[in-house]
Amino acid sequence: MLGSGDEHIGAATLEGYSLRELGPEALEAVECHLLICAACRDGLAGIERFNTVQSTQDGPFYLRVTQVRDGSFAARYWGCQIDGGSRHDDFSAACKYLLDSFVRMFPEHKCAEACGDGTLRVDITHRIS
Repeated sequence: MLGSGDEHIGAATLEGYSLRELGPEALEAVECHLLICAACRDGLAGIERFNTVQSTQDGPFYLRVTQVRDGSFAARYWGCQIDGGSRHDDFSAACKYLLDSFVRMFPEHKCAEACGDGTLRVDITHRIS
């Protein structure tokens, strides 16, 4: 499938990778290819509109919004013992869902240096009701 840097990852496979839906063999092939192919890394970054990790008392907690091929946005979160998410029609709603979910699960959380990039997080935190 992805034997060299000359072959690129297709849109469906990139989407499956971002949504954590690939099987072990495909996952390994994609991850190996992403190590050597800047174009495919750029393609992945283009569909992962928001992707960060928070350092919590339970370990790393990941938050990601992926723009899928049908135009909707898949909001996903996962950590040591949890995995969830939902689909949204727009990016803002997907981000709000993730942040509302995170705040409900970790109400005492204070971001530290180990937490991911806070630029977007700070901008959309104000929209949490």
